[in-house]
Amino acid sequence: MKKNVITKVIAGSLLTVAAMSAQAKTASFNVGFVTLADLDIVQTQALTFGQNLIGLTGTSCTMSITTTGTTAAAAASMLTDNQDELSGAGCLTVATGVNNLMGIYTITGAQGQAFNITVASASNGDFDFAPTGTVIAGGVNIGSGVTVFANTPQSSTLQATAAADAYISVGGTITVGAADLAPNTPYSQTFDITATY
Repeated sequence: MKKNVITKVIAGSLLTVAAMSAQAKTASFNVGFVTLADLDIVQTQALTFGQNLIGLTGTSCTMSITTTGTTAAAAASMLTDNQDELSGAGCLTVATGVNNLMGIYTITGAQGQAFNITVASASNGDFDFAPTGTVIAGGVNIGSGVTVFANTPQSSTLQATAAADAYISVGGTITVGAADLAPNTPYSQTFDITATY
C-alpha cells in the first residue's frame, strides 16, 4: 500500500514539472549601437612666420600667442581675441598684435566627448620647428585654454552642443639648420596635428 502511495506522489510531481515546462517562454530582443562621429581637423588660419626670418645658421625665432578676450571660443573669436608676436635672434621683432601669423585649427567630433590632441615637431635640412599651442573647447571662455607642447598629448573636450567643436592655436619656435638660408626665398615643411578619442 505504501508503494502505491509513493508511486502516486512521483507521478504527481512529474505532472507538475511537465506543466511548468509547458509554461516557459523565450523572447528575442535587439542589441545595437551607433558609432562615434569621426574626429576632423580643419585649418581656419594657416601658420606662417611671414617674411621675417633672417635665415642665419643656428638662429631661432619664436612665435608667442597671447589671449586678450573673454568671449566664447569660436572660429571668429579665435581670430580676433588671440594676438601673436615674433622674437629671437633669428628674426625681425614683430610686436604683439592681431598679426594673423599663428595657425588656428578647428576640431570637430562627438558632442561633449573627451579627446587627446598632439602637435608634432618637424625637421628637415633647412630648419627645425618645435610647436606650442593652446587647445580649448568651443563655447567656453577663450582665455581658459590649456597649453599643448610639442609631441606631448594633451586632453580636452569637444563642446557639448550640436557644434561639437574645439580649437587649437599654434605658434612655436623655428631654428635654422646647419647652413644659412638663401635670402628672399620661401621655405616650408609640414607638421602633424593628431586628435584621438
